[in-house]
Amino acid sequence: MRHRLLGATKRIEAMADGSGSSVDRSRRTLQNLAKTLGCSPETFFGEPPPDHLADAEELLQLWLSITDSSERRRVLAFAQTVKAASDARLGDA
Repeated sequence: MRHRLLGATKRIEAMADGSGSSVDRSRRTLQNLAKTLGCSPETFFGEPPPDHLADAEELLQLWLSITDSSERRRVLAFAQTVKAASDARLGDA
């Protein structure tokens, strides 16, 4: 019992000073998200360039306005094709 209490106390102290497991989990989650999106974790802490934000907003509005699921799949397939071509060009550079 004393051993479990000591372990819990250490975890609480670690969380209080910002180095606890919740901070580590958040850091790992952010790193995984950044890796999935193909960017660095620092991207989430800065202001996006205004043109990228406006473009993303327009793209989302357009996507939401497409009600036909087959048309949405066509748009998604097109975006995936453009992304693959971009990746291929970057790989050749």
